[in-house]
Amino acid sequence: MKLFFHIICFLFCGSLYAQTVSGTVYDSVTKEPLLGASVYFEGTTIGGITNEQGKFSLYSEINSTSQLVVTYLGYTDAVFTLSGNKPLTIYLTPKEESLDEVVVTATSLFTREELLAAFRTQFLGTTKAGQSCEILNEDALRLYYNASKKQLTVKANEVLRIKNPYLGYEIRFRLYDCKISYFSTSIKSYDVQQSYYAGTSFFVDEKKDVRKYKKRREEVYEGSSLHFMRTVATEQWDEEDFVIYKKGLPVYPKTHFVVSDTLGIKKVQLTNPVTVLYDKKKRSEVRPKYTHYTIDGFGNFYPPDALIFSGLMGQQRLGDALPLDYGL
Repeated sequence: MKLFFHIICFLFCGSLYAQTVSGTVYDSVTKEPLLGASVYFEGTTIGGITNEQGKFSLYSEINSTSQLVVTYLGYTDAVFTLSGNKPLTIYLTPKEESLDEVVVTATSLFTREELLAAFRTQFLGTTKAGQSCEILNEDALRLYYNASKKQLTVKANEVLRIKNPYLGYEIRFRLYDCKISYFSTSIKSYDVQQSYYAGTSFFVDEKKDVRKYKKRREEVYEGSSLHFMRTVATEQWDEEDFVIYKKGLPVYPKTHFVVSDTLGIKKVQLTNPVTVLYDKKKRSEVRPKYTHYTIDGFGNFYPPDALIFSGLMGQQRLGDALPLDYGL
């Protein structure tokens, strides 16, 4: 029987407390301030752009490990681990123009459209939300299938703009790495061995406080990995519909998720795989890779590869992703 373990990985690490972040963004060559640079907390809706003096100011009340990301078209992204509240001076480096790598093979196993379809499935998902998504700038994607490794690799030369009309978000996603491994020389969904992507994201809420979208977001949130991580961190097991199973038998969650507090960040110990059932019908498996990991005030866990999900949580993709500050 084939086991499908999917890792959805974002780049997270950083500060341990609520923050007011301000600073100025400059061109590293001309030393001139940059107007319109995007500045945001990774994975959230908390962000803005610089003014004519290159200045910005952001505030978050949440104890967070989200990094600060600064992007500007034609420049290399800057990603910061924050500490303290001193104003930042940020220099962005212009990108050097370079030709895309060209891979020549005797025979192409799959067309670009076939590779794009395989990527969309694993990146966006096949749920209602995932199928509704559209990548507005797919021309930025570079796809390569390595037949000897049975692996599809995808990169992007600019920030991806992803419309999610089902949940009412536009996601700006900087794709740093994506690898989809298969059991055989195939790109069929049923042949996927592991799906992995890494990057930074910013959510633009286009349907804030609209009742239809609030209901859809709640449905996606319930039983998700974000919902589960927040439950683990707060230990509010009696108030949520999660049931933990070990070898087919229900167990007391606190005996398997041992939580301690470290400077407002929760340290969690989980040494054995468990099955998670939400609302008696949403089933997932959680397998630890390390003995410890941490969860911040958003419900974001670190390191990002500490847990391997399968079942519902493993099937959810970017199409079902909610901002880390959702509901807070």
